[in-house]
Amino acid sequence: MNLDGERKFNPDLTSRPVPIELPSMTGWKEVFLRENGEPLVPLGPFSCNDEIFTHSIYFGEKKDSPYPSSSLEGSLVTMFVRQEAAQQLKKAQLLLPTGMYLIVFDAYRTLRVQQSLYDGYLNELKTMHPDLTDEELSKATQVFVSIPSTDPNRPSPHNTGGSVDTAIFKLPPNIEKEVQQINQEVAKLGNKDWEKVYKLQMRKIALIEANIQLLNFGTNFDHGGPEAALNYYEKLATKRKLTSEEHEALGYRRILYNTMTEAGFEPYEDEWWHYNSKKSQMGAKTAGLNHAEYGAIQLSPENSKHEMMRRQHWLGSVKIFSGDIGTKLGVYPITPAMGAAQTGVREVGDIRNTKSPIAEIIKPTEKKLN
Repeated sequence: MNLDGERKFNPDLTSRPVPIELPSMTGWKEVFLRENGEPLVPLGPFSCNDEIFTHSIYFGEKKDSPYPSSSLEGSLVTMFVRQEAAQQLKKAQLLLPTGMYLIVFDAYRTLRVQQSLYDGYLNELKTMHPDLTDEELSKATQVFVSIPSTDPNRPSPHNTGGSVDTAIFKLPPNIEKEVQQINQEVAKLGNKDWEKVYKLQMRKIALIEANIQLLNFGTNFDHGGPEAALNYYEKLATKRKLTSEEHEALGYRRILYNTMTEAGFEPYEDEWWHYNSKKSQMGAKTAGLNHAEYGAIQLSPENSKHEMMRRQHWLGSVKIFSGDIGTKLGVYPITPAMGAAQTGVREVGDIRNTKSPIAEIIKPTEKKLN
């Protein structure tokens, strides 16, 4: 992951408020859709977009995920987005203050994962509010989890590759310096020593995971209550004085909102972490456009190959660290990625370790429904 780049930070982006009145989402499913065929591309380790750090919550990539590894059918370890969205994420990162970086928790999502998340939220809500009708339950659920859709004219937002769930982290200055030194060494080596480059990359990932400091946004990722609303603290500040922690969360939400929108994304009012491309139906609606260009999309053969490589690397690393490699791998062959994982494990230890805060299983809170 290359953290280098020419920063274009504008101090105004840290202070400009999130609007009290955000664009209405009403009718976003009715926006005319004309698919443009733009491909999905991977983010994160071992990709051409490795400067964007990723952490697959739904796959259970790290130990802090509330979902056991691969427990959600159809979950991916790789974050995929449309090609233009990847470029916009990199632009947004360069707009952040020095020492701050984006982390993507979820992007392209299969319909199987969408169904699992939708069913889980709806069933929890039904238990809490048995008096609600099926229509009311579905409407309340869709505030936080879109209904899985196979209608080509009304795709689920994450199934288009045009929606991302993201936050910001920072690194201590000494760690950031070491990471930059690794970047420079990797750049000098180029393709001369693949194994050494791989070890350096794994060392860099380990440094980040061991020292990552996710900023305070007021709630964890996937919090299912009203506090998750993007402008929650802006509205709260009009009613009373914010505590120091609340004021901090307000400030970081402003930074994320301003950098993401400056880079071309559109916000989602009910979740501070969710942003949409203007080419998605949600994004086109809030941007005031008359059509969208991202429909539902499947992984390409190249995408599937990359995902398999990431899975084999992750599984191989876990097996090697646990001393459970060899015959117990069963159908998983010792591929080049598996062999490289042996080198990586000696460098980083358990690939599942991280210091980032625990996300939540998305579910309704006990607070009264509006």
